[in-house]
Amino acid sequence: MKTTITVQRVTAKEIEVYFSLDSPGYFLARDAERAGEIASAADAVEVITLINKFYQVIMRDRIVKELSERHGKPAARKYLESWNTDDGSDFALDTLGKDLMKIILRETMDEVKRESGVGSGKNDPTKAAKRAAKKRRPQSL
Repeated sequence: MKTTITVQRVTAKEIEVYFSLDSPGYFLARDAERAGEIASAADAVEVITLINKFYQVIMRDRIVKELSERHGKPAARKYLESWNTDDGSDFALDTLGKDLMKIILRETMDEVKRESGVGSGKNDPTKAAKRAAKKRRPQSL
């Protein structure tokens, strides 16, 4: 039996590219579920997808900044040519070193968690649903 879910905040392409259970988004989604921020399977898919997308942007920017500051713009450009491949990851690891990459990974996760607010309890899906319902209700005179 085929089942479908409807998502509103992400596209099918974004899910295809960014959704993964072995990812930062999954671990933050677990925190969000524990905080009562995920009300449905669709919410879980959206949270994982959006967090992974955000994580990737922050991580790429941080690596480019470190490469540029420590090894010059040519190193940053070389990384950007293949940033979303194993070659790009290997280049960053070889150039920046294992210890700095661990720091970047940890700090990126902390920043994504802080900026997204996921797992903090402030992203209450029931409050968002109530606000949307109020907007749809006709105003009484």
